[in-house]
Amino acid sequence: MKPGKPTHLQLKEVFESEINTSSHQNNQEDPKDEKSGINPPTTVGNIQTTMNSLHPHIQQNPSNISNPTNFSSNNQNNMIQKVNQNYSFGKDYFDEVYKNLLLDELRFCQKINCNYMTLQNDICDKMRAILVDWIIDVHNKLNMNKKTLFQCVFIIDAYLSKCIIEKKNLQLLGMAALLVASKENEVNYPSLQTFILLSENAYTLEELKDMEIKVIQNLECDILAPTAEEFFSINADYFEFTEIQKYFGQFFLDASLIDYHLLKYKQSTIAVACGYIVIKFFNLNGANLIVDNTNQGVNAKEVKDCAKDLCLLMRNLWDSFLRATKNKYFSDKYLNVAQLYENQL
Repeated sequence: MKPGKPTHLQLKEVFESEINTSSHQNNQEDPKDEKSGINPPTTVGNIQTTMNSLHPHIQQNPSNISNPTNFSSNNQNNMIQKVNQNYSFGKDYFDEVYKNLLLDELRFCQKINCNYMTLQNDICDKMRAILVDWIIDVHNKLNMNKKTLFQCVFIIDAYLSKCIIEKKNLQLLGMAALLVASKENEVNYPSLQTFILLSENAYTLEELKDMEIKVIQNLECDILAPTAEEFFSINADYFEFTEIQKYFGQFFLDASLIDYHLLKYKQSTIAVACGYIVIKFFNLNGANLIVDNTNQGVNAKEVKDCAKDLCLLMRNLWDSFLRATKNKYFSDKYLNVAQLYENQL
């Protein structure tokens, strides 16, 4: 691979060249970030982001989506209420299904250390972002199930919360995680050779098989965690979002996977925040996005904080070199919802 011209589907050399170059350039600005190779976090209001490219309008306050938490006190008090029982979809089972997902989520939350990068010696959050961007692209090209993507990223974070990894093997971990997740969710999952080809032969079949075994062993086969995609899909169906509204929410859901710092939020919180963004963007009235099940639901403050972080993340991604999510949702398959978002910038 030629220096300075990395292909999108091969990351091994990107981690070893571009990240190191960035580290050298930023060494004098912040010696503390020499390991990570990223610019120091940029603070906007109460939000901190590590993206290098900030949208020029980031500190402005346009209406609707740019500031989803700017709403009246009446709406604040009523933002999260008991589900409206007039909805017909799944009303007999919704409460129990949602309650069980929340209980499962509490158990799986213990598998993720939202500060695991402090324990890693050779990788950083920017490398993780590059990896997830690549996985989103591969997942889209292979036309995989939505849950496969989110479960794959959960496996990556759970593994990195428990095990130290070298940067040369980070893409290998991503490939193994996607393989394991696809075996759980796909009717016909891709062959090992397909993954090797997608990485442009950066690894061997034996290396991929060994990493798959390591993932399964270290996570003890306990990988079927509830994902934000599941929570969002249930809420979107229950509250009768239109197709374009669902895709718009999924646009933000996919983007949420890229930012390591969003691990501080539960999957259910991210899902509700994405639904809340849909409501604000499309000026919907009266839809509630959370169920009060034995006080395990998401509180209003968490939803507002998460929605604000998601909107800032999307702004940062817009001018970033991480383009898989944006390219995916500029397609007709997803009704060009990325264009819909871009039109309001």
